[in-house]
Amino acid sequence: MENQPTPPIDTDDIPEANDQAAPETQSGPPAAETAFVPTKTSMVGRWTLILLATLIIGFGVAFFALFLPANLELKHLKTDLAAAQEKLTTTEADLTTTTTDLKTSTSELEVARFNRALAKVEANVAYARLSLVTRDLLTARQEVSAAAENMTALLPLITDDETAQALEDRMAGIQTSINTDSAKALEELRTLSENLLRLESR
Repeated sequence: MENQPTPPIDTDDIPEANDQAAPETQSGPPAAETAFVPTKTSMVGRWTLILLATLIIGFGVAFFALFLPANLELKHLKTDLAAAQEKLTTTEADLTTTTTDLKTSTSELEVARFNRALAKVEANVAYARLSLVTRDLLTARQEVSAAAENMTALLPLITDDETAQALEDRMAGIQTSINTDSAKALEELRTLSENLLRLESR
C-alpha cells in the first residue's frame, strides 16, 4: 500500500496565542469623583486675607488723600513761618535803626531850633547895644522889643530852669530901663550878651 500524501495544514486554522480571549474584567458602575467642600478654617483664612487687603487699600487711600496733602501743607506752613520770622527780624532791625535815626534827627532838630532862636536874640541885643552907643534910642527900643519876643521862643528850649528864669528877669529889666535909663540898659544888654554867649557852648 502506497503512502498517501499528507494534506497541507492551513496555518490560519491554528489559533494564535494573541488571539486568546483576554480575561474579562468585572464590569460595574464607575467610581464617583470626590467634591471639594470648603472647611471652616479655609473660610476664616479667606476672609482674613480679604480684610487685610481692605485695610491695606484703605490705608493707602487715606495716606494719599489725607496724610500726604496734610504733610505737604505742614511743610508749606513751616516755610511760610520761617519767612515771616525772617521778615519780622528784618523789620525789627529796621525799626531799631529808624528809631535811632529818628532820635538822632530829633536831637539835631532841637539843637537847630535852639541855635536859631539864640542867634535871633543875640542879633537883637547886638543891634540894641549899637543903637544905644550911637544914641539911636528909637532903634534901640525896637531891637529890645524884638529881643523880648524872640526870647519867648528861646526860653522853652533851655533845659536849665534857673538859667531860663534869670534870662527872663534880665530881659524884663532891660525893657524897663530902655525907657528910663539908657546907660543902665546898655550895661544890662552887655551882661545879657555874655549870658547868651555862654549858652552856645551848652
